[in-house]
Amino acid sequence: MTEDNDAHRETKHALLGRHFGHEDSFQIGVRWKGDTESPERRPIGYGWSMGELKITVAGVTVTASSRGDQSQSFVGWYLAPLFDWLATNWADLLHEEHLPWMPRANVPAAIAFRRGLDEWIAADDEQGRMTYDQVQNWYQRHGLRSIASGGLFPDLFIRRVADDIELSWSAGPPRFGPRGLTFDAATGYARLAVKDVAIPLWDAISWSTNNLPSLPTAADKAYVSTLCRKVGDMRNVDGVRLAQSHLAEATYHKTRHSFAGSGHLDLFDGEQVAPDAPVPYTAHFSPAVAMFGGVSPDLDTEDIGTLRDALITSHGGQDCAELAELVSDRHGEPLRVPYLDGEEFAAALLEDLDLDDTEALVDIRAICRRLGIAVADAKFNTDSIRGAAIAGDAFSPHIVINHTHPFNDNESGRRFTIAHEFCHVLFDRTRARRVAHTSGRWANPASSSVPTRSLPTY
Repeated sequence: MTEDNDAHRETKHALLGRHFGHEDSFQIGVRWKGDTESPERRPIGYGWSMGELKITVAGVTVTASSRGDQSQSFVGWYLAPLFDWLATNWADLLHEEHLPWMPRANVPAAIAFRRGLDEWIAADDEQGRMTYDQVQNWYQRHGLRSIASGGLFPDLFIRRVADDIELSWSAGPPRFGPRGLTFDAATGYARLAVKDVAIPLWDAISWSTNNLPSLPTAADKAYVSTLCRKVGDMRNVDGVRLAQSHLAEATYHKTRHSFAGSGHLDLFDGEQVAPDAPVPYTAHFSPAVAMFGGVSPDLDTEDIGTLRDALITSHGGQDCAELAELVSDRHGEPLRVPYLDGEEFAAALLEDLDLDDTEALVDIRAICRRLGIAVADAKFNTDSIRGAAIAGDAFSPHIVINHTHPFNDNESGRRFTIAHEFCHVLFDRTRARRVAHTSGRWANPASSSVPTRSLPTY
């Protein structure tokens, strides 16, 4: 009898709910709750799953809401569609960066989506309607509120940006929510390490399928069976699937073929999810996948080969001692307003190198030679790439300048490009072991210029 009571208390405690992760980075809290509606009025299949959801990002509770003089930190709704959505879109949610309707994704997804929607919703030509469909399809994979049009979920977006997860949100109320309901968190965003988001989400999914409330109907049991199968399939996801989420499909196949033909497929397939990994995600992509994640999907074979050869040339090298010390000194340094950071970093670098900061012209090429950073000129067929930077573990630092890009028509523009890529070499190793970055209108311009837990208002 005692053992039965203990088991009952343990089950009851589990059903009360759990929190996963940490409030200062990412935390998700979930619990089941009894539905006051009669069974015949509940949604078919998931009407058993009424519960409460609390999400906190960098100390901001994005599920906090108010209605009149009442406020709460969580939202109450059917939770089975949430876990179904996470299981269905897991690979894309945590690994897809590209916004198919925007060549230059220089704003957080919560803002970019609204812009895309506003721009293409009234399109009356075939290409415009196709783009609008791309916007909506992307939203289905990354927008929390897409789970259910009538759900009380916050307007939260989750996507990959380089070696981080970007979480962004607006303060807009749910479309069909109760009158007067508002979310308290102002529009904002944060950039977090992948593991800080992936592990809590995975733990929440696992909890949901291991601590199910009673299932009153055959439709409910069928829904849960499908959900459990999807969760089981997540455990078998591999590095190929995650890389395909990060690269445009055409780019993935062309690039992989190029590296295979050169005998360096290891630079493309190097990052795989271990078969026994408890959580299937990639914290950092292989050098090739990282580099080609920021290029135009229609990049031709010749230009792919130019970037490929730059990676191959650098592979097997390392930083010189002086560069390694400079990189180490700034490891994990927070970044703020770009132009202020640029002035501060440049002044500090000139001081570290004992160079005169009163000179009218700083010889950036000479600095690169001193630090062992190779600078190569190339003439791509595309003008969508301004430059590229390669550095990190098992790579010698290497900068490539594309002379086809209009920015590089003159030496002043080329110096700026070198300085830009030089900053990637110095400052983009806070979470990534390597830097393999292309700069241009298809690349995210703030590959690490948004600080973790930064929450500006738009």
